[in-house]
Amino acid sequence: MNLNSLIQKLSAGASFLGGRKAQSITAPPLGNPYRFPYGPFRFRTRLPRGTEYSVLSSTDLRTWTLNTQGTAKEETVEYVDSEAFKFTYRFYRLRLGQSFSPNVIGYASVSLPPGFTMIANPFETSLTVEDLFKEWPEGTTLNKFDTSLFRLSENGVNCGKWINAYEKLNPGEGAIFFNPTSDYKSVSFVGEVGQGNLSVPIPSGFSIRSSLVPQPGNLADDLGFPIADGDVIHVFDRERQKYVLHPYENGRWTAGAPVLSVGEAFWVAKTEPGNWTYRLQIDDSPEQVVT
Repeated sequence: MNLNSLIQKLSAGASFLGGRKAQSITAPPLGNPYRFPYGPFRFRTRLPRGTEYSVLSSTDLRTWTLNTQGTAKEETVEYVDSEAFKFTYRFYRLRLGQSFSPNVIGYASVSLPPGFTMIANPFETSLTVEDLFKEWPEGTTLNKFDTSLFRLSENGVNCGKWINAYEKLNPGEGAIFFNPTSDYKSVSFVGEVGQGNLSVPIPSGFSIRSSLVPQPGNLADDLGFPIADGDVIHVFDRERQKYVLHPYENGRWTAGAPVLSVGEAFWVAKTEPGNWTYRLQIDDSPEQVVT
């Protein structure tokens, strides 16, 4: 083998290895989401030093906007969105070339006026009630509904601590929150957006439920709730502190279709049990990115 042939083979091998290395770097998952009170949103991820990346954001999980581009200077990359205060809810993902992070994370802020509010956590998270509602005063309560015992659970702040500090709110569930103060406050839910085929059972009789994904809209048409004749949806008007009923009879809503906000729960009186299923497939096409 002459010298020129050897150089050609070495060059071909280097190109192959270089291409393989580039292809092996896929976008990592995002973690450690945190929403500063009434302010920025932060998350972290890990990348090899020198890796170029882009952070994308969305408010509808369909169209994604380029927030920033950067190069990893350290293995742990931290991103802080200082514009988060402008949005009630926002979602994030990472892009490396044609590769997207396998998970989507985000936040949703829910207003808590004086009195009662029906709330829901639309994200998959390990955060507990103690994590979500820190430094709330005596008299604060959070009640979920036990469908097997047919009664509200009891949880609240007693002597400066939550009675059931490790209780969680999962997507599809809901609770009644009581703000004992005279001030408007808020809670920020953070975590991962559920993807794929999602489902929550709807028993016959009464239950408290919420959307499985952080999206607003018409309960049946947009969010896929399995409504049937005889069902009644009870939505709580937090400003007027009263329930608004939405009966479904003869194939239609007799008092208008219920429209829900992100992080809002509701009562459902179901005639027959069923499952609320929803499929969320977030597009990985780079063409969905608006620069």
